[in-house]
Amino acid sequence: QYVTLGNARDHIPPRAYSISNAPRPDGELVLQVARQEGGQTSAWVHDKLSVGDSVKVSGAYGTFIGDPSVDTPVLCLAAGTGLAPILALAEAALRRGYKRPVRLVFSARSREDVYSQGMMSWWRTKHRNFDYHVTLTREQAEGYQSGRIDQVLPKLFPDLSKHSIFAAGSPEFVETCVSTVKLLGAQPELIHTE
Repeated sequence: QYVTLGNARDHIPPRAYSISNAPRPDGELVLQVARQEGGQTSAWVHDKLSVGDSVKVSGAYGTFIGDPSVDTPVLCLAAGTGLAPILALAEAALRRGYKRPVRLVFSARSREDVYSQGMMSWWRTKHRNFDYHVTLTREQAEGYQSGRIDQVLPKLFPDLSKHSIFAAGSPEFVETCVSTVKLLGAQPELIHTE
């Protein structure tokens, strides 16, 4: 799901940001705000907000959530800040004790663009049913997959006919994910996109 964040008093337009953590009893929300060239709201978050400042958050909105009644292996696909809602979905499933495999593939341009790898490594250690892969599209590096999502997925998951799929990222990335997983047998009703 996502919330909107802005500041009308300072003429900072509200922008939507995906929540990147599972629901918590204390209500804490984690947002991943990437600085956008010329982006008033992201510049305000990065340059003006300080610890302890009060901000108005509206929401939560959206329907990009996991269905607890589904009992299939899960494949999560993310690029860029599309990782935020994917992390929230994976964390929620793992916290509630989901027993089926939960796999995450994160596509980044270079190692410099990879984030939250420490958390994903910790989840891999803590939850036997969780694993992740990082693929780099513009760099080759030891310990990483190399190539775009449509090149990498068939090697990692040749049959997705029994998987629930969640994809988030740029519209082009999501479109490529959907067409690729369909070619690998994914059922349309089990494909969810943000």
